[in-house]
Amino acid sequence: MDGATEPPNRLTGGEIRRRLEEITRFRLTGQLERMVEHFSPDVIVHYNCTQVGLFTPGVWRGRAAFLANMRLTEESYEALEGEIVDILVENGNAALRWRTCWRHRGTGGVFTVDMAYFLKWRGDTVAELHEFLDYPGPPAIGREKLSSYEEMLRPREPGLERGEIVRRVNELANFAPSRGPDIGLIRKYYSPDIVCEFVGHRARIPYAGRHVGVEAVINIVRGINVDFEQLNSVLSDILVDGGRLACRRTVQWRHRGTGRRGLVELAEFVRFEDGLIVELIEYRDSVTILEMQGELKVW
Repeated sequence: MDGATEPPNRLTGGEIRRRLEEITRFRLTGQLERMVEHFSPDVIVHYNCTQVGLFTPGVWRGRAAFLANMRLTEESYEALEGEIVDILVENGNAALRWRTCWRHRGTGGVFTVDMAYFLKWRGDTVAELHEFLDYPGPPAIGREKLSSYEEMLRPREPGLERGEIVRRVNELANFAPSRGPDIGLIRKYYSPDIVCEFVGHRARIPYAGRHVGVEAVINIVRGINVDFEQLNSVLSDILVDGGRLACRRTVQWRHRGTGRRGLVELAEFVRFEDGLIVELIEYRDSVTILEMQGELKVW
């Protein structure tokens, strides 16, 4: 779904944004039949980064299967509120981040969930959807905030052309297993005051949450490299909208302690200003990570 090569469809960027708003509104209000009208009859839906006990992981084929899975969720959970926090559109494809609160109908427990979607249109309906989600931890009080809605509407100039933005993200993601991540490259391309968020809860992933400053990010990268060896990284989808980039990656990791290998799906949202990365939000398949660590639990 690289926006530079995919053929355009018949929807404008503005119309795609309007439809995304309508899709999320229908989902939150339980109007599932109206929601799936925006999806093709043979739509393929991929559920990634799914915690056990809330949503069912897997791949669903066809509008009927997609609708049936959402109805199962509706039986147990009620959507209370939600908001779109980011939308990127390029050449008929889109990436979306939104945050919702769900209440379990049986226990009354409320779950806040951060979600990311990558959507590919064919004609005027969605032909393929990749979903990532996780539970965030408590809000980081006193920390610098991520970009606001106003900044999303009127972003600063990235200071780089599209090709250079994509090249830098690729360069940061790909490194030889024997060498490990290039710390010098991180200092070169990241802003000293970068705001970085690994979506999730520290009870499951120790480095989850919001972090400020390039040195904090470097410490996390080094810590991950101590536990995991990266064997391969494949970039699947790339969208660039002004100074913002959204991408899907599949990374093959080996846990150095257990020796277990796994394919981990990641979704990353990156923002550039004046040639530097000033914001990074990352979703990870935390179920696979916990399985590799030998400590998968039901939450």
